[in-house]
Amino acid sequence: MDQPKRGHADLLALVARHANVKGRTDSPYPGLWFWRCDEPVTKRKSQALTLSLAVIVQGRKAVNFGEHAFTYDPFNYLVLTGEADYESTIIDASAERPYLSMSVGVPPDVVARTLIALADSDLGGVDEPAPAYVSRLDAPIVDALCRLLEAVGDPAERAVLAPLIVEEIVFRLLRSDAAAVLRRAVRRGDEARIQESMAFIRAHAAERLTVENLARRAAMSPSHYAHRFRAVARVSPMRYVKHVRLHEARTLLLRGARAGEVAGQVGYASASHFTRDFKSYFGVPPAEYARRLHAAPDRPAEAQQTA
Repeated sequence: MDQPKRGHADLLALVARHANVKGRTDSPYPGLWFWRCDEPVTKRKSQALTLSLAVIVQGRKAVNFGEHAFTYDPFNYLVLTGEADYESTIIDASAERPYLSMSVGVPPDVVARTLIALADSDLGGVDEPAPAYVSRLDAPIVDALCRLLEAVGDPAERAVLAPLIVEEIVFRLLRSDAAAVLRRAVRRGDEARIQESMAFIRAHAAERLTVENLARRAAMSPSHYAHRFRAVARVSPMRYVKHVRLHEARTLLLRGARAGEVAGQVGYASASHFTRDFKSYFGVPPAEYARRLHAAPDRPAEAQQTA
């Protein structure tokens, strides 16, 4: 018998179970984390590093990108469309009804693959997409998020099912009317070269890579290459290099490697630079990140294999 679809009450219960302390709580699944706040917070500076989904299950929040401002709540989700700096204000939160939310950072590879599959062809040039958009949180996405949070608790499901559920969520987000401008930015013709370049970066991330040599391999000028790469992957080429290096570092740390050793293995010449980038990406320094996840009730699947 098919399992019944889950609703907002189920998602609230699942997020509350994970967000049981103030501030940010990371999950064993890369890119998935939770936030809890017991009082309003004004103008907290934040940074989006890749396309991300932000969902509030209790409370309300405003985000400001300068020219663009959005407010969202448990009935609407926010999609951050790529790299961006912004300020966020938690409007509705109290000790009795804390602000609770979750965020799913989407790997650029999944973004690129999905946008290419959904790309609107035969369209003229489009403006750069807004840094974010708000859309209605519908039942299929709620159900998928519940399934994702349930899968994260089991090592085997986290390794096998969670990535598939994330791809389903991204497909639903990028197929929506609100994401039309993202689809139009991916023009037919150069997507294969960008995907090939992304594969090259994954295979050679520990080497010295520059926009110039990556563009040369893709037979594009550096400016055109950087522009098309961002349109397809929603991050810059060098941000993607950093993404690959840091996620490889995460895997090595969870397998027991020391932070100082990991820096050189993934392509960083400076351990301090690596630590700074890792903290910016994952919220805490590498050693602390590994300690927290190793202390979790079940050992992350990434300690055995890459998710």
